[in-house]
Amino acid sequence: MAPAQDVDASQLDLSEDVNAEEEAELLPKDQWNRFHWATPLLTLWKVWAALAAFAFSAVVQILDEGFGEILNAVTGISRTTLLIVIGVIFALSSIVILFAWLVWRKQRYVLAPSGVHYQSGVFSVTHRHVRWDRIQSVEIKQGVIPRILGLGSIVIDSASGSGGDLSLGLLKMNEIQGLRSQILRIAAAARTGSAIDLSEPEYVPALYDPDDVYENERPFYVLPTGRLVGSLALSSILVITLLSIASIIGLMIAFDDSLSIGFLVALFGALATAWGQFNLNHGLKLFLTSDGIRIRRGLTTTTTQTIPPRRIHAVTISQPTLWRWKDWWKLEVLIAGAFGSDEIDSTSSLEKSVILPVGSRKDALDLLWTIIPDIGVEDVRSFFDDALVGVAPSPHFLGAPKNAKWLDPVVQPRNGIALTPTVAAVRSGRLSRRLTVAFHGHWQGLKTSQGPIQRRLELATLKLNLVSGPVHWDGKNFSLTDVHNLLEEERNWGLRARAADDRESIEEWARRVGVS
Repeated sequence: MAPAQDVDASQLDLSEDVNAEEEAELLPKDQWNRFHWATPLLTLWKVWAALAAFAFSAVVQILDEGFGEILNAVTGISRTTLLIVIGVIFALSSIVILFAWLVWRKQRYVLAPSGVHYQSGVFSVTHRHVRWDRIQSVEIKQGVIPRILGLGSIVIDSASGSGGDLSLGLLKMNEIQGLRSQILRIAAAARTGSAIDLSEPEYVPALYDPDDVYENERPFYVLPTGRLVGSLALSSILVITLLSIASIIGLMIAFDDSLSIGFLVALFGALATAWGQFNLNHGLKLFLTSDGIRIRRGLTTTTTQTIPPRRIHAVTISQPTLWRWKDWWKLEVLIAGAFGSDEIDSTSSLEKSVILPVGSRKDALDLLWTIIPDIGVEDVRSFFDDALVGVAPSPHFLGAPKNAKWLDPVVQPRNGIALTPTVAAVRSGRLSRRLTVAFHGHWQGLKTSQGPIQRRLELATLKLNLVSGPVHWDGKNFSLTDVHNLLEEERNWGLRARAADDRESIEEWARRVGVS
């Protein structure tokens, strides 16, 4: 790692990728760092997948033809042929190992005054540069085999909008913990214009455990496996699919019909969806840290994600129909800069935006409090009772007019909008309940719309255009007069919020939640 350096961030030229490659070329070679030697061997997954497919094919052939014929075929091979086969296998293995070594030699990274540099490529060099002031969060990721070997990688999420996340790894887990803390510390200094210290942390734990509670950090929530399984069993998609399959089985028995491919596809799809959610959220734990909300989860692949509170622009609390008897809720956040142009990164961000897959009402509201310190009303309990389960007439929410039932016959009594001094809240859903809360001033624009039927009924829709993501703020089928008034009121609240910039700093947030 580079020797200790102090750099004044205010003196740095942080224009977008200006002279990044030139800076990388000027850095001394001894400042660049290599990854663990097993990195290319574990990342060449296509090679290992091909070998696994070949082994599976051989096993299937043995089971199909019997051991006798296979044994006769093997014993009939001449010594020359056997030596040729062994030579080919040895040559292919040598080529794979040599290529892996070359890949490893060309992969390196360095922490420089302007940001993180990463270079790779055997025949053509790929250079990535992430500026310190653009770093949004730093995650820790572990696959199954790396976890067994005590290895992992760091995933840097930046607001550059191009190239996707930057992954550094594989590295030893104790090195990763120190490197993550170092990157977060330098990024925080760059955003505030403070002096940047590129020195390594003075203390790094000898053995990394993602379940450890570190300094200025406290546990907040643990998702029991039984609750996760119960929530998946009560998910609408799974229940409907299983009921449909049961109906198909009943019809097949009644009419003595054979098993159809459609039946297998439906069954596999339902089980795959449930397994994906179980695999993603198994062992989920939430921690409150001095850097933000840390989420650790995953069965086959363990990820550790830290979300700075200021990056959260809106929150949705929802309750599927079948969860109502358990009073379970799900909390999803809209994170600025989390959705880029890369489809894979966007899919991963969509899954990870649900930071509370299932929890009690108290769990959901406690987590909401860590994000929104002041909802802007005196009677908070009454407000959330109204927001989560209330219907019109409502003491806190402006309801939709009665003629909206022609467009929303079921949902109309539930629809409501509340604008407080701190947030804009919209509730919807009669069977599956939903509450979305957005900070004033974090919308990209305000929009009203009116379709032909709405125009005849003198109704309209108010929309807050937020950053790209899974959370949307839409107030549908409200009185045209109310929509115009709400539009003007929200515009004024937004202008005041932007002028005041009253969102908590990370230091204020840490003091409030007790981790400073």
